[in-house]
Amino acid sequence: MTTLKHPLKTTKEVSVWQMTAKLVVLAGILMAYSYCFLLTVGSVLR
Repeated sequence: MTTLKHPLKTTKEVSVWQMTAKLVVLAGILMAYSYCFLLTVGSVLR
């Protein structure tokens, strides 16, 4: 019932969690791309 008393706070927390989730997903994608890039560069240099 506390969520009904403080709707603004919960929506703010939800938006913050959504932002953090998006950042984590973006970071994971970037890490995967960089890892594949490093693997390809390493295989080419060999």
